[in-house]
Formats: sequence, C-alpha cells, structure tokens
Amino acid sequence: MQTIHRILILVAVCLAVAIGGVLLISPPNEVVVEKPKPPVEQPKLPEAIPPDVHRMTPGEAVLTIKEDKIKEDLQYLASDELEGRMSGKKGNVVAAEFIKEELEKCNIDTVYQKFAIRRTNPGPKNEIGDDFTQNIIGWIDGNDPILKNEIIVIGAHMDHIGYGPSMSRTRQIAIHPGADDNASGTVALLAIAKAFACLKDQNLRTVVFQAYSAEEMGLIGSRHYCQNPIFPKGNPNLRSHKFMMNMDMVGYLGKGYYYATFHGGDSSIDVTEIINELNDKYSFARKVTSRGGGGSDHAAFYNRRVPVAFLHTGLHRNYHLPSDTSDKINYEGLTQVARYGFELAWRVCQSTDAPRFNEATFKVMEYTHDHGHPDVPYFIHSYHKDKEE
Repeated sequence: MQTIHRILILVAVCLAVAIGGVLLISPPNEVVVEKPKPPVEQPKLPEAIPPDVHRMTPGEAVLTIKEDKIKEDLQYLASDELEGRMSGKKGNVVAAEFIKEELEKCNIDTVYQKFAIRRTNPGPKNEIGDDFTQNIIGWIDGNDPILKNEIIVIGAHMDHIGYGPSMSRTRQIAIHPGADDNASGTVALLAIAKAFACLKDQNLRTVVFQAYSAEEMGLIGSRHYCQNPIFPKGNPNLRSHKFMMNMDMVGYLGKGYYYATFHGGDSSIDVTEIINELNDKYSFARKVTSRGGGGSDHAAFYNRRVPVAFLHTGLHRNYHLPSDTSDKINYEGLTQVARYGFELAWRVCQSTDAPRFNEATFKVMEYTHDHGHPDVPYFIHSYHKDKEE
C-alpha cells in the first residue's frame, strides 16, 4: 500500500514538472503568431504595346513622287558629264550605275542583263570596249501566293545617241543630252519604283522595273529581254507577263506637237477602262496614253501579246538634237505623268483578274526606229515651222 502511494506521488511530480515546462514555454494568454511568409512575386505587366507602324496607302505613296527629285535626277542624266548616254560608252555605264543605285536605295533587288551591240558613234576619243551594253532590272516580289507569278513590267529606255552623228537629225557631232529622250522616262521610272517600294508588302503581283539600253539602235534592249525573260523566278516566260507600261519622251506635257492617239480598246479593253477612269483625275491620260506604233520598247511586248500602255507627251523640234536639254522640260507636267503612270500600273497590279489582250485589234508593230532622220515626213510638217519652242 505504501509502495503504491509512493508511485502515485512520483507520477504526480512528473506531471507537475511537465506542465510547468509547458507553462514556461507558452505562458497563459499568449497568442502565437505565425512568421510572415515572403510576399509572392507578382508577374510583370507587359510593357505598353507600341502603336502599329503606319501602313502607307496608295494615295500617300503617289505623293512621294516629287518634282524636286525628278528635276534633280533628270538634270544629272542629261548633263554633259554623261555625254549623251550612248550605249556601250562611259556615260551610258555611269547612268546605268546611277539607276541601279537609286533602285537599291529603295530596297529593290536589281540585276544587270548584258547583251551584245554593234559599234556606233565612237565619239571624239574613239572609245573602245563598246561591243556590249546592259539593261538594268529591279523587282518587287508579289505577296499573293498565286498572283506573284504574274508579272507587271514598268519600263523606259535610258540610252541616247551620245555625240552623234549617226541618228542625229542634223548629223552634228556634239553631245546630244537626250533630256526628254529619254531621261524623262527614266526619272519617271525611278520615281514610280520608289512609290511601289512604299507599298512592297501590299502588291499582289510581281512588279519589274526595266531601264533598257540600246533602244536608239532599234529597241535592242527590250527585244533582248522578251527573248530572254528572267521572270517569273524558276519558270521565266513571257506568257506570265500580264502588262507592260512604257514611258518614252514624257517631259513635254502640253508642249509637244503631237499627242499619242488614243483608240478605244487599244491592246486591252481592261486597261482602257482604267485609263478612262483615271482621266477624270489626270485630264491628259487619254492624250498621252496609247498602244502606239512601233519605235519604242512596248512594241517588243505587244508583239508577244502582252497588253501595253505607251506614255508619250509628243514630238518636238529638239528631238534628236543637241538642243534636247534639261531646261526645256516641263517638270510639273512630268511629275503629274509619273503619278498617273504609278496609279495606272498599281491598278493593274492589284486587279482581281489580269488584263485580257485584245486580239481583235492586233496588228504586228514594226520595230523600225525613225531615229529622227530628216526625211521623216512629220519633221518637215508645217506645224513645226509655226510653233515656238
């Protein structure tokens, strides 16, 4: 009994010690507060999305064709430094380099297309190495997966006749600057290319810019391309070329003695409809646009049944003479013609259906170039005698 009593006392003491330890650790009425957890890192909000880069419209792109740039480029191409840009000669080579560089400034891919020519107008220093020349070709690939294989060509010849005397109306040996023939068409080509470059993520069809050499020798450059096309890529052929716009002598708007005759239908009824619509905005459209006769680079395409439009502001007394200088150009008019040309080509480029060739009016164009020979009738017509420059 005494033993049991002692055991109970011992148990009681142990419990008292245990309870006392607990009380020391956690005094009565003390609230146990959990240690605060570190704050959860909040995800970073995305930075403000920058506004969309402005996508230029065709109406804005056409306004990039500016008179001051056109004038600057034409004055250079028609300067004495380029010595009349005779095919195969130094001035022609320098002009070709300039054209290529101007296209590349617009991020347009370029290539030369070399071909053989015969020696003509050697110049006062009897230059050698003139047995070849080359076209300058730039392009903007189309963005439609199907229509990108359809080709729109915008062309102009960049050569002239150098010092003469061959192809000069007076057989005079002197620099023939060729300001209107055809520095005017060349600078219009460059201006239009720049406008297209502003829309290069929007064009449906592939647009090819071609500056031809050796046009004055008989349309050799454009004929060479038609015989040796390089588009579409991977399957080059003329059948895929759906339209060609040619600009030759477009610097005398309102000053030329002869306007291109506009015939209903021309090479394509579809192109004619676009010209008619644009004539409301550019009142000269019908006067300066035609299927035209042979004698310029559109003929090579037309004879292969490619619809064409020939932009031309008329002949004048300075044609193929040393007096075809840059001071006689109507720069405001040239700027308007270039803008019209851009809008015409853009409309064709973006049309749902490619323009149809008008077989009903087809007649083979002659490739003969009159070269301004004195015996060509329209150069001795009376209206040349009674009109001022």
